[in-house]
Amino acid sequence: DADYSNLYTFDMTVGGVTQRNYTLKWNEKRQTADWVAYPLCRGNIGEGERSNAFGICPYMPLEIQPVLVEAYRKGNGGWYSRGHQIPSGDRRSYSANVQTFYGTNMTPQDEKLNGGVWGSLENKVRVWASRCDTLYVVSGCTYDGYDGEYALDNDGKRVAVPTGYYKALLMLDGERWHAAAFRFGNRPYGDGKYRQDMAIPLSELEAATGIVFFPRLKEVVGESLYRKIKSDCHCKSVNKQCKKRNCLELFDASSAI
Repeated sequence: DADYSNLYTFDMTVGGVTQRNYTLKWNEKRQTADWVAYPLCRGNIGEGERSNAFGICPYMPLEIQPVLVEAYRKGNGGWYSRGHQIPSGDRRSYSANVQTFYGTNMTPQDEKLNGGVWGSLENKVRVWASRCDTLYVVSGCTYDGYDGEYALDNDGKRVAVPTGYYKALLMLDGERWHAAAFRFGNRPYGDGKYRQDMAIPLSELEAATGIVFFPRLKEVVGESLYRKIKSDCHCKSVNKQCKKRNCLELFDASSAI
C-alpha cells in the first residue's frame, strides 16, 4: 500500500527490550483494520493474564475509530463479538496485552466463529510459534459480497460486519522457511475445531485478496524458492507424513524449504 497514512504501528517492551507489537492498516470507512501484522515467538508472547482492558487507541483521533469499551450494539443484523485480530493470548505482558484490546483491533465477528475454529486456530498458531525462531502473522478481514450489514459501537457509529477472515503465516526455523494460509467466512464451522485440511497455499490467499503478504521475502530467498514457499506442498492428512519435506515435523500444513 503506497499510502502510509493509514498504517499504525504499536511498540511494546518485553524483557527490557523495545520491539514491535503489531502494525495495522486502518479502514476508516469500514471502522475496522483491513489487516494486522505482527511477529510471534516464545520471547514476545511474555507472561501474564488477559487484561480485558477494552479501550480507545491513543494514537488515532477519536472521531475516526470505534468506541468499544462495551460490546457491540445491534445494528441492522445480528449480534457480534468483539473479535481480536491480534489475539490477546499472543501478548501476555500487561502493556502489550492492553494494546490488543483497543477497539481498532476488533471486528464484529460471529460469536461461534470467534469461540470456535478461529480461536482453535489461534491456539495452534501459538504452538507453531513455540517451535520456531519467529512466526510472522498477518490476520485480516474481508468484505467480498458485502451487503451493507453493520454493528454499532458504543457511540452509535456504524462498524461494517466483515464477510470473512484470513491468516497468512510465514515461519523461519533455522534456515528453513515454511508458509501456510487460512480463510474462513464470518460464520460457525462444524465442531469449531481447527483441522489440518483447512490450510491453503499462501499463493491462493494472495490471489483471493490481491495482497502480497511478505513482499521482502523474494529479496531474501530468491525467485525460485519464493515461488515454492508460496505454493508448494501442503500436508492434507494428519495420519501421514509429507513424503516430500516432512512438513508435519514443524508446521502442520506448510510448504517448507
